[in-house]
Amino acid sequence: MTVGFWHAEAQRAVRAATAAMSGHRASTTAEINALVSARSDLYHQLARVTELLVGGRPAAEVPDRAAAALILGRHGQSLTRFYVGLRAAAMVAEQYPPAPLVTTGPARSLRRAVDAVGVMGDIIASHVPLGQRPGTPEGIAIRAGGGVQRALGDLAQLTVDAVRLDGRVPAWLDQGGPAAQTYRPVAETARWTTGSRLGAVARELVAAAKAQPGLDELDIARSPLHPAPAVATVDAAIAATRAGRSWLWQHPDQVTGAHLQVGTQLGLAVHVLMAHGNPEMIGGWRQAAIAAADLRATPPTGLARDAAAELGEALRWTRSLLNPDAHDRVRHIGDLARLGTELPLLAVTLHRGLRSAVQRHDLFVRGESALQRPAGSLVYRAAPRWRPATADDDLVRDLSRALSQRLKPSAASVAAQAFPRPARPGAPAADSSPSRAPRPSPGRAAGQSR
Repeated sequence: MTVGFWHAEAQRAVRAATAAMSGHRASTTAEINALVSARSDLYHQLARVTELLVGGRPAAEVPDRAAAALILGRHGQSLTRFYVGLRAAAMVAEQYPPAPLVTTGPARSLRRAVDAVGVMGDIIASHVPLGQRPGTPEGIAIRAGGGVQRALGDLAQLTVDAVRLDGRVPAWLDQGGPAAQTYRPVAETARWTTGSRLGAVARELVAAAKAQPGLDELDIARSPLHPAPAVATVDAAIAATRAGRSWLWQHPDQVTGAHLQVGTQLGLAVHVLMAHGNPEMIGGWRQAAIAAADLRATPPTGLARDAAAELGEALRWTRSLLNPDAHDRVRHIGDLARLGTELPLLAVTLHRGLRSAVQRHDLFVRGESALQRPAGSLVYRAAPRWRPATADDDLVRDLSRALSQRLKPSAASVAAQAFPRPARPGAPAADSSPSRAPRPSPGRAAGQSR
């Protein structure tokens, strides 16, 4: 499930909780405790995802809501104001008993929203863990700012919905008697959030994110599985390709000839299906596949073998659609464009792995043949000899050049194009740009709580 799926799930859940609170009052203390806990957790999770997107805390912790109100009242620096508002909204002056599991009412819906935003954060963290270098090409793209503005806009839309829910909290808590006094700090916090400028700042971010590319298709960066799951759909092929490619990106020193061969063949198969007879679309991948097929290397082992198997499953399924008798070929052809978007990053990964394999002398090319006469034979036969490949060998240069046709000169710049950022008139100043938010030192970021 992607970031976009869990964002939609969180939005539905928050709105369901708001609707469930309309015209009703809390019935039990357990239900109130559950909602109070879920409400604070929601704002904490929104702040956590914000940190992941921009690479650290956009602002220091705010000691109280009065200071937060002053910051929210400033002009500009939308990201800082947004983050400060989220942290302040999560503050409740009093600690309440642990919330029980509630299976009905607004507390249940709000807990679903918290879990959904938490999964969004886990997916993003698998690509850009706090205090560490990005572990995937998508992570490099996010750190370059790709998709961040739109993702912040999605978080801001959830915040607008959360503020709207806070507007109903005081009336929902109003039971009279001791309970009203006990939960007065919660009602005061909700009134502060509703009366603050957090909603207005969130709407500014929503407006700024319109027409920007997002991270809706971003999924978890999982490790290759053993055995590789069978691929029978486009989604499964995408998952297998991402798993193999992400692991190879993290371990370029494990790329072997098997990965180069299966990866280039996968790129060729997808483009043959998408080319509709246009040879220009498949030229680079065809040249890459031909060159890779003539290379030899030691077989991969362990997770490197599993990564090759994941790519191999995606290749097997894609090739099955090349069969003219394939019954579901037409149904999948339109979806193959989604698999095709994975190929530029695969080309970057293979290009990077090719350099590493050549440097460690783990690729071999055919050398000059030697004439040998088998025992008892009068005929000499040419026996092939293999030698370590070098960067000057024709096969290596052909493969490198062919993969380069699938990407731009800089691998980092290509990775950043995973989530491109088109120019937007009236872009915010540097101090309010999400991609230029101040980053904490690795030690401080690593010590931040989830």
